[in-house]
Parts: sequence; structure tokens; C-alpha cells
Amino acid sequence: MSRDDPLPPDDRPAGGSPLDGEPPLVRRALQVLGELLTGAQAGSGTAGGFVEAHLGQPHTSLVLERVELTHTQSVSVGAVVADLLAAHPAAVLGPVEDGEAPTWTRIDLDGEHVSVPSSAAVALPAGTATAVDVVVQLSRNEFDPDPASLRVLARPADHAAARALVDEVLATARRDKGFFRGRVLHAGSRLPLELEPTSLGPGGREDLVLPSAVWAEVDAATSALTTRADVLREMGLGTNRGVLLAGPPGVGKSALSRVVAREMAGDFTVIVVDAAAASSVLRQVYRETADLGPCVVVLEDVDLYLGDRRAGARGTALADFLAVLDGTEVYTDVLTLASTNDPAALDAAVTRSARFDSVITLDPPDRVACARILERYLGRLAEDPDVDTAAVAGVLPAGVTGADLREVVRRAVLDHGRELTTERLLRVVADGRWQAEPLTGSYL
Repeated sequence: MSRDDPLPPDDRPAGGSPLDGEPPLVRRALQVLGELLTGAQAGSGTAGGFVEAHLGQPHTSLVLERVELTHTQSVSVGAVVADLLAAHPAAVLGPVEDGEAPTWTRIDLDGEHVSVPSSAAVALPAGTATAVDVVVQLSRNEFDPDPASLRVLARPADHAAARALVDEVLATARRDKGFFRGRVLHAGSRLPLELEPTSLGPGGREDLVLPSAVWAEVDAATSALTTRADVLREMGLGTNRGVLLAGPPGVGKSALSRVVAREMAGDFTVIVVDAAAASSVLRQVYRETADLGPCVVVLEDVDLYLGDRRAGARGTALADFLAVLDGTEVYTDVLTLASTNDPAALDAAVTRSARFDSVITLDPPDRVACARILERYLGRLAEDPDVDTAAVAGVLPAGVTGADLREVVRRAVLDHGRELTTERLLRVVADGRWQAEPLTGSYL
């Protein structure tokens, strides 16, 4: 997500202001000091002067309706404010921060671009959006968990109209401007949270070789938000579901999560949260689900941030997780798919029912499954290779994973190209170069 160049500020003298190079807070402090010393009043080029010019009263005597916005809401509300500006020629655009021009943010949605105001004020005269004069402000919160705020200012006698306009803007944004709803989103790792549209790539169930019991448990979990959702609501049992995928690296935990997410995307919004992001923005991610729902939240490598308190683990991620999954903060229609290489490292409170309702252990494939996985990889060649996959699987060491088998095939292709045979694959397995050797010694 990138920010477009801001519109040029109004009423700026040629050559700029001597304060232009200063940070906004410094500029404002110097400006106020100058006003106190000279008795001058800020003009309409300042945020306060713009409000006073269009509402006819000192801004300190006005009423202000304010709503904190999530990242999703800030984009959709910005689109509604842009529509108000376009629909009413009498509307006037102005600053929301002193010395800062109104700013638009550009959103990339699968090659299509949407540009919405992210920091701007719009004066709407009586008879446009409402029957009274109002000023609508969108303001960015650079160092706050809530990325933005919507504010509507009006004269005290018009407070009810300001409140009604806020409600109308929020309702329109949710109903008509859900740009992110149904998409696959990646959570950024810094506050304030930003969600970036992304993709999960190709692949389906046919690309995974897993026991039928695993698919049955996955389908039971997804039914809580699909085929069984209505009866669960009627019984007051809730539709949220948490599934923890556990197993050593390379057994397909991430691949399984992505297949499930890929199947549900469109009807559901998918939010992918890696370990770096979850350690700082987990609570904000779940707050987004209120506007994006129903949702699938994919949490990767949860053992890195949901460690056992008894082992000395610290940080806010564990507290945030307990709060959002069956805790003090209530969310609905959310399927959480999490993965871990080390379930024993998780705090006991994490895995209790109603947080992670199902724990699915993925073991390394047996010989039969290894042969099937090899068949899947080799079947992608244009020519049908003459390979006895059962014979190859029979000489593999115990504990090989799907990732190991992929590397066996990759190594065979690197050595022999398309000319693959049973003998050549057996030779690749025997030489062991597909296995990473453990590092030993000291390196400078």
C-alpha cells in the first residue's frame, strides 16, 4: 500500500512558509506562540481556522462526534467521504492537520486501484449531506492501535444531526464499501495495523496426501461457520472454532492451512498472520473481523509467541490471544487455523476447549503415503516417468516428510532433468544430498 502525493495546500504563499521544514507538532506550537505574541488569528489555512470559517464559531465551542476506526473501516469510510465530496459541488476540502495538505491513500486490489482520503476535512454546507452545516474529518493516528478516526463537528444545536451523519457514514461504509471483504489479506507487523491484499497461490486437496481422519476433523471445524452455523446459533453454542495443527517441520501444516483458506476465500475473508505480526498486532487483527466477517484467521508458528508462562515466557501476545479467543473481547464467525512445531511449548490456557477446540497432529507419512506423494510430484512431468515409487519409498529413512520428498524429486530433476527412472531416484536417495547436513564447529 502506498500513499499518493498529497494535494497542494491551499493559501500557501509563494516560496513556502519558514515553518515548512518543521514537524507538525513543532509547527503548531510555533504558530500558537506567534498568535499569542502578535494577537493574530489563524486563518482558514489551518485546521482550526477551516472549521471556524465554515461553522461560524470558535472550534472550542462546537460539538464533536468521534469514532475510532480499524484499518478496514478507515479505507471504507474514506471511500464514503470521497463520495460525499464528489456528490456535492458545494463541499469544500480542507486540512485536518495544521501545515498538512489533505492526503489520499492508494489501495491496490488485484491490479485495480482505489484512492481514498486518509487525512482530510470536508465542509458540507446545510442542504448537502445534512440539513445543517457540518465539517467531516478523517484523521490518521500514527502511533495508536486504532489507525484512524472519523470526526464530525457541528454547532451545539446541531449535535443530533452530526451524530446521525456519523451513523449513516459508518452504515454506508459497511454496506457498500467492503473492499477487503472476501479477500485474502496479510497482516503487517507494526502498529497501527495495516492489511495488505495478497494471494495464497494455486493448490487444492488433491495436492496433499493426508489421512482421511485429518480431512474429517478439518471439515467438522469449517462446518461451524457453514452448514452447522444456524443450529449452533440457535443453541447458543457459538460459531467460532479454533484448530491447532501440530507436527514437525515439513509435514504439511502450512499447506493444509492454505488449502482450507483457499476453499473458504470469497465467502469468507482470510487474514494470514505470521509470527512477527502476531506478536504485536493480534488483538487488532481480531477487531478487524467485526467488519470483515465471516473470517478465517491463519496463525503461523504460534509456539514462537504463545509460550508457557511457567517457563518464563513474557509479552502481550499471550494475553491478547486469551482475550480474543473466548475471553473478554467477543467475536463471531471466526475460524482460527494455527500451526506449531512444538505444542509442548504452548501455555496450557491456549489449548483448552473454546480456544483451540481441535488439535490435529500431522505425522510424517508412512511408506504408502510416501509413494503417493512421489507419484504426485512425478505426475507433473509431461512424460510419464518410469519410476516404481513404492520401491523408492521402501529405501527412504524413517521420519521423512513431504518437504523431504519434494527435495528428493528436485535433486533428481537437477541431476537428470526429465529422464527419471527408478534406478536414478534410488541413487539420489542413497547419496543423501537431498538431506541438509547439520552444521558443526565454529565459523568466523
